[in-house]
Amino acid sequence: MPSAVLRTSILAALAAGLLAAPAAQAQQNVRLPEKDRPLALRTTPVFAVGTAEGRDHEMFTRVDQVAFDRNDNLYVLDGGGNRVLVFDPAGRFVRQVGKKGGGPGEFQAPVGLAVQSDGALAVADLARRSYSLFGPDGKYLRSVPFAEEWMPMAVGSGAMAAHPRGGVVAAVRPAPAMRLDGAARRADVRSTPIFWQPFTAGAEPVRLFDAPTELNVQSQASQQPGGGQRVSFRTSVPVFSPRVNWGVRPGGGLVVSHTPGYTLKVLDAEGRVERYVQRPVRTRKVTERDRSRERERRRQSMLSGEGMRVTVVGGSGGAAPRVPGISKEEIEEMVRTLEFAETIPAIQNLRVDGAGRLWVERTGEAWGEPGPIDVVGADGRYLGTVTGQRLPAAFSASGRAAYVETDDLGVQRVVVRQLPRL
Repeated sequence: MPSAVLRTSILAALAAGLLAAPAAQAQQNVRLPEKDRPLALRTTPVFAVGTAEGRDHEMFTRVDQVAFDRNDNLYVLDGGGNRVLVFDPAGRFVRQVGKKGGGPGEFQAPVGLAVQSDGALAVADLARRSYSLFGPDGKYLRSVPFAEEWMPMAVGSGAMAAHPRGGVVAAVRPAPAMRLDGAARRADVRSTPIFWQPFTAGAEPVRLFDAPTELNVQSQASQQPGGGQRVSFRTSVPVFSPRVNWGVRPGGGLVVSHTPGYTLKVLDAEGRVERYVQRPVRTRKVTERDRSRERERRRQSMLSGEGMRVTVVGGSGGAAPRVPGISKEEIEEMVRTLEFAETIPAIQNLRVDGAGRLWVERTGEAWGEPGPIDVVGADGRYLGTVTGQRLPAAFSASGRAAYVETDDLGVQRVVVRQLPRL
């Protein structure tokens, strides 16, 4: 081929590549419209469980997480009661799984649950540093230890989720309280890993994603009467820092948000980014009113016993003894020394439903209060925005949604509703 023709062919190929690159890149970036399109979400009530007075299984101490299995049975993690309660699709009580204690199949500090595709149940227990596995009939099978020095980072609906290929997915953080050498420790954590933990024999955890995080961890160990050690640690991050929100897609991929702006990373099952979903939503500056409101909220939370400190007690075995609460002086010092980010994040929470749709809750007028919910199709198509409703805590494959509600007296109940076709 003559050199002039060859040169022309190369230039044409390069030009074609340069022209094609923006189109290929555009397919990986979905930009949602700036203006909301109202989406009417008319749900149909199915049943509700939870009451102030009634039978034992009707009274929840503290609902930490809910989930459905493939047959629409509802699982409620009553973390305060150290148990899981199972209800059938009509809301009838089926069984209780686990109870407080140190024996096989018993719980000391359950923080998350996930129902596998085969109906098996996994419950994460911080105090035992393991996942307790139960069969579809609720019978205890075995325990799988957490990965070395890691533990699920959250209590609540985003604590952990089932993976379509078995095992669970959880965002984790180091567990410095387990390093029982009697020394005070301080560590800066730069990321929040999201792991897939298979439960097959010999399977190692798979790191799916690392979300950049600025977290300070302080721990202190002290000897206790009888030879055991008491280890307490505090984690701190500037208030209003972006949360690591995530959900598992039906094929095993993830959706993650971890920045102040409205950006979702949609990952495939291998952890590779398939697309970015973005929306031009402005973040607002933190005001003194925001700071004052959050200081008071945290003060009341700690005074009520929820606290910001986790304490693990180790000894010769058995259930851990009760740990004294934090003094008022300590609480006031914690509140006084709170650090704050400069902006309020655009995204407050997110979920992925059984069809792969994204339910993205934007931050409301005040941090922590319900905000508008954008519903985005699995393909990135904007379906609309729901207002005046809370974000569902869990979805079933058939299109049911579970909501955790708390009345003015602090009584919790779980309400199941059928979602409309979207």
